[in-house]
Amino acid sequence: MAKLKRLRIERFRGVAPGTELVFNDTFNVLLGQNGTGKTTLLRLIAMALASNFAMLEREDFALEYEIESVGMSLLVSVQNDLSDESTTEARIARGRLSKRSPESATPAWSYEVRIRFHHHIPEHRVAVTPVGAEHFIDDAPDLDMEIPVSDPFESDFLLWVLDDIFREAATELGPEWYDAAFDDVLVPRGRGRFDEASQAFEEMTGESLAEYRGDCIESPMLTALRTSDQNVSVKLSTRVPPEVVRLIESNPASLEAKSPSLPHTELPFLRDAVSLFHYAGADLILRLHSKKITPTGEELFYTGLAFTFTLEDGSVITHDALSYGQKRLLSFFHYLAVSEDIVIADELVNGLHYDWIEACLKRLVDRQSFLTSQNPLLLDFLPFASAEDVRRCFILCRRELHEGRHRTVWANMDEENANAFFRAYRTEALQVSEILRTKGLW
Repeated sequence: MAKLKRLRIERFRGVAPGTELVFNDTFNVLLGQNGTGKTTLLRLIAMALASNFAMLEREDFALEYEIESVGMSLLVSVQNDLSDESTTEARIARGRLSKRSPESATPAWSYEVRIRFHHHIPEHRVAVTPVGAEHFIDDAPDLDMEIPVSDPFESDFLLWVLDDIFREAATELGPEWYDAAFDDVLVPRGRGRFDEASQAFEEMTGESLAEYRGDCIESPMLTALRTSDQNVSVKLSTRVPPEVVRLIESNPASLEAKSPSLPHTELPFLRDAVSLFHYAGADLILRLHSKKITPTGEELFYTGLAFTFTLEDGSVITHDALSYGQKRLLSFFHYLAVSEDIVIADELVNGLHYDWIEACLKRLVDRQSFLTSQNPLLLDFLPFASAEDVRRCFILCRRELHEGRHRTVWANMDEENANAFFRAYRTEALQVSEILRTKGLW
């Protein structure tokens, strides 16, 4: 499973230059008052993990981040320089102008990716600008493999520049490694930021009017192919729980209905929600968007999920009748069902009952998670094994005046405060939130 190991910021929205954050493989919690950039940092993390900087196409930035995945690590440096260089030659060299058409300006983006394998495979490096792409093996130019130019504002930009390298590595590491690396790094469609309000719920049900911009969750989409002899295969699935795919392929007759319905007993995420809601049952319904005839049968396209719930008295309600907290819990359980390794959740505990918060955090133990919360209930469930664990877990966010201008400061907790916190955590009868408050850290 992929892990985001660190993030370095040289230029980005008034953040202190040279900011470098290291991350836990488990919980990472952003602490700070309103307006200190917690949501902005979550969005940046989501963009890096989704390989999509579409939100920053018109912004000036320079970032570096490291992702560790199965059998390798990737070091990605990406920048978009919107400053006005004084000469045409300088602007061409930085990729801001095309050599063929110097009069037409393009964003001055560039990026470099280093792939360091954990096995006896040489290091690969790819450097890309609008002018072209270069490939190096152990820093020696490689002219045999043609690397396409793909800009960081396109979805899955790493797929286009790294896929051939990954396929070559798979000859030694095996097809299973390629499949895992593909899902982890090249097309990580399961990731996105679980927002602080109801956007994730609206995306899940296909009722959102917002445009996907790279950091948020996309609506579930599924394309199924049904042949004339009633065999069914799923051609494409995005943000649809894998259990749904298996149920459809194992029961082709389910697609005979205009809106296929699947029981909660067959879907762990829905079964868990029904249990916490104290309901009698529920069904997930695929929303049919369109279908078309193919030479071998038909292609069915579904987008968004609908739900019905059976109450203990036998009455039935739709997902629209759920409370705010129920909608958030249901959409978060769906989020976990399609994002198996990394969780990015903004104000996760909003609208959730105490028992529901505990249920959510228990499901995060084996995942890397990035969380914010102004509610102490989330913090009080956090476990710590060492002072170093504390230091990596908490990211302190604040604003400061520097040379007459405000800037944003993000930093891991320093060693002194981490040691002091951990001593109090082990010896004093205080909740995590109380320790943080008494020591002025939250």
